[in-house]
Amino acid sequence: MSNLNLGPVIIEAAVSPFRFGEPAHLTEETIAEADACVAAGAGIIHHHHDMRLDEAAAIAQLVAIGRGIQDRHPGTLVYTDYLAGKRAVEENAHLAPMADAGVLTMFALDPGITTFGILNPKTGRPTHTYTDGLTFAEIDEMVEYAKAVDRPVSLGVFEPGHLRWIVAYARTVGFSKGSMIKLYFGGTHAVDKPQAKAINFGLPGTPAALDVYLGMIGDCGLPWTVSLFGDPVLQSPLARYAMEKGGHLRVGVEDAAIDTGMGNAEMVAAAVRLAGEVGRPVVKGPAALEVLRGVAA
Repeated sequence: MSNLNLGPVIIEAAVSPFRFGEPAHLTEETIAEADACVAAGAGIIHHHHDMRLDEAAAIAQLVAIGRGIQDRHPGTLVYTDYLAGKRAVEENAHLAPMADAGVLTMFALDPGITTFGILNPKTGRPTHTYTDGLTFAEIDEMVEYAKAVDRPVSLGVFEPGHLRWIVAYARTVGFSKGSMIKLYFGGTHAVDKPQAKAINFGLPGTPAALDVYLGMIGDCGLPWTVSLFGDPVLQSPLARYAMEKGGHLRVGVEDAAIDTGMGNAEMVAAAVRLAGEVGRPVVKGPAALEVLRGVAA
């Protein structure tokens, strides 16, 4: 059964393990993971850098990874993590050098403050917290930078209030072409601590929760994707439901904090098969950006 009226699906692969105590992907490993995922059908690659590096070395690594991916797969949408820092200018110091090097194709922005919760391993109480994020004023500056360099942004939504801001911004001044909403749902595990239970953030990864977000998005016109933090999205009803509602899907070892027996490329391949079951074609490369910009594929 075809669902071409829903449009093509873009599969994002979050390829970097983000676990305390586990080795980071180095440059060539990250490029190899991205290469395998694009070959399997991924249209967006998200990766992290080696957080042990200082700012200059981190930027050099991100440029090298970007160049390595673009040399193999020109036009593929790739976005990175943030650099160390608590201000937008610090976290995004890599963007201008990547743009100058011709390897900036997309970047992430997470508007608003999020509290991440971890269950105390001794008591089971939700007493461990970590707060992160940027103010709306700081994000406003970065959105205008995206327009200046004509690059799309991936707008992370961890809490419903973040989505309120995004929709209001879209309806007033608008985002750079190709920008998309990334709906993060909180799973049962922490993404940075293997096998650790967490209360996480925001809404749970259920069809009913997605319906809440879709009601908030309304007719603002931005494409959207779903991600399940801490649990394998492909083992939840959220993945199929999102595709059936016209959304896109993020998979990868970063988000699936528990062992699924699958690597990044295998998860992408499984997502591609799911899209086929739903009746939607998968796009990648320059075609993925055209889809995000509303150009018929």
